[in-house]
Amino acid sequence: MIISITIDDRAGGIAESLVSYSKALEIINENHLIILPDKANVIEVLEKISNVQLVKIPKYLLKFHTKTKFFFHNHIKGLLKKSKYIFIHNSKLILYLNKFENKVALINHSGRLTNLNHKGCNIFLTSSAMKRFLKKFPLNEAKNIIIPHGFSEPQLGFIDSSSNIKNLRVIAAGRFIEKKGFEVLIKAAYLIKKRNLDIKIKIYGKGPLEKKFKNKIKKYKLTNVSLCGWTSNLNEAFKESDVFCIPSFIEPFGLVIGEAMACGLPVIASNTDGAKEIFGSYPENNGGIIVSISSPDELMKAMIKMQNKNFRDKLSKLGKKNIRKNFSLNKLALNLKKII
Repeated sequence: MIISITIDDRAGGIAESLVSYSKALEIINENHLIILPDKANVIEVLEKISNVQLVKIPKYLLKFHTKTKFFFHNHIKGLLKKSKYIFIHNSKLILYLNKFENKVALINHSGRLTNLNHKGCNIFLTSSAMKRFLKKFPLNEAKNIIIPHGFSEPQLGFIDSSSNIKNLRVIAAGRFIEKKGFEVLIKAAYLIKKRNLDIKIKIYGKGPLEKKFKNKIKKYKLTNVSLCGWTSNLNEAFKESDVFCIPSFIEPFGLVIGEAMACGLPVIASNTDGAKEIFGSYPENNGGIIVSISSPDELMKAMIKMQNKNFRDKLSKLGKKNIRKNFSLNKLALNLKKII
């Protein structure tokens, strides 16, 4: 039995990784017991995966039990002892589970270096994050490996951006917070308007900066960009788009990049850890274009390049090939099997 522990209850990278790890472990015939808050957003999805068993605990109580090393929860303490391997999804939890250092792995979801200097295993999502850690802690005693996220093939078929549609349809998605870079994308929309280009941008999401973004759109009198709120089925939104854009300032991996590519969308991404890991040194050979961080002009130029349907189709095919070869659930399953 493999155990995962998280105190995170929101939608996002940790939630998605619990799903992908469960599916990957299922491929290698491993049961996955997940200890998580009882209000976690991802519970409904996890309950549908056959090899998953959930231990749901109120968040405040789960924090108490982790800090006391489950001294007052004999059932979980016994499960941890019997487990084959333990995945930790929040860095602070490693401080309370150090007695299991021979079978514990801390997954570095954030890209930050907090609490990574321990004697267990560190799983980095990108080579950039691991290089930063090794530079700062060259004498660390941890086992350090890179295991990127894995993606399943969506049941949508191949997305073929229609040549009958006049506008290039660009989609972006994420929380409306500073590091996601959506204000830069809105500035790019302003540049696109000034050049009278046939490009329309839809941004899916919500967050504290929504009012600010609406005011910017109103100030610039933009009709080529719209805020669409959250969607429960982003894959369906992908089907109605030609290009995915992710203008983040910081992106430890960028799960949504892989999801878009798996659906057949070429990608425009800023030069973050996640984009570099997914697209490598030759982005166009792997399904995307990488632009400088915080550069509306480069975003616009990349969109102009994407107006060429043959170019988009080429990137779409290369992106799907990249996901199947390097970031599939089967590849994730093999990587997990090696460390288990």
